[in-house]
Amino acid sequence: MKTTLCLFAVLMLAAPAAAAPAIAPHRAIYDLSLLRANEGATLQSASGRLAFEIEGSSCDGFTVSFRMAARYRPKEGAATLIDTMTTSYEGPGALDFQHQITERIDGTVRDDHRVKMTRSTPEAAGEGSISSKPGEAFTIPAGTLLPMQHQLRLMALGEAGGGRDSSVIFDGSDEGKSYRVITFVGKAKPAHSLVRDAGNPAAKALEAVSAWPMTVSYFALDGNSETPEYQVNFDLHENGVATGLVLDYGEFALGGTLTDLKMLEAADCP
Repeated sequence: MKTTLCLFAVLMLAAPAAAAPAIAPHRAIYDLSLLRANEGATLQSASGRLAFEIEGSSCDGFTVSFRMAARYRPKEGAATLIDTMTTSYEGPGALDFQHQITERIDGTVRDDHRVKMTRSTPEAAGEGSISSKPGEAFTIPAGTLLPMQHQLRLMALGEAGGGRDSSVIFDGSDEGKSYRVITFVGKAKPAHSLVRDAGNPAAKALEAVSAWPMTVSYFALDGNSETPEYQVNFDLHENGVATGLVLDYGEFALGGTLTDLKMLEAADCP
């Protein structure tokens, strides 16, 4: 199951009010639960936890650590625990990118590999390798955005009043595959207007912060399908924290509730 594809887009955004978009280091934890399962779906219940941490700066590059552990119980048969851990590094200027993933199913490692990509300029095509496929190279198209580049673009769109963005994204979560990502950014919701967060002690620091509603949909780059492979909805606060997560896998959707939040010390660029 693809669980990490666009969660970076949900969780890596931050911008101080009245300032140019910037990435703010922070650590956030969310409890996951089943919001819906389509009629005919085999899933009966699902629950878990998502943890996310970002550190670094635009001059030193950014390191993102992510873990999602969820237990899926079908209507018939035993439950399955999927535990996915990733670490990514996006270098200064978006010229190089590394992504390490380890996935365990019921405690057994089913996937463990590293993806590396480099390019000469942020606009150039990139070349990459996958540790589990030695001797096989891949390329990403010219003009492809890395996760931080994408986040800054969406933040700027929100600050401009919202709208639609269509970009090609590479984040390493699906080996060498890039995706067409279509995002709708709504107009900012005023501070104190989100009743959901007002009743959540973990969101106390967000009560005086406005938020942009966003919907991010991922489509296969080489296909013509009008149905996204994966979609996520959330409210992105101007201090970089996402709340009200909805992770939509098509046949079912998970909801994410913020349970812990810590803003980390930001490094100053010289």
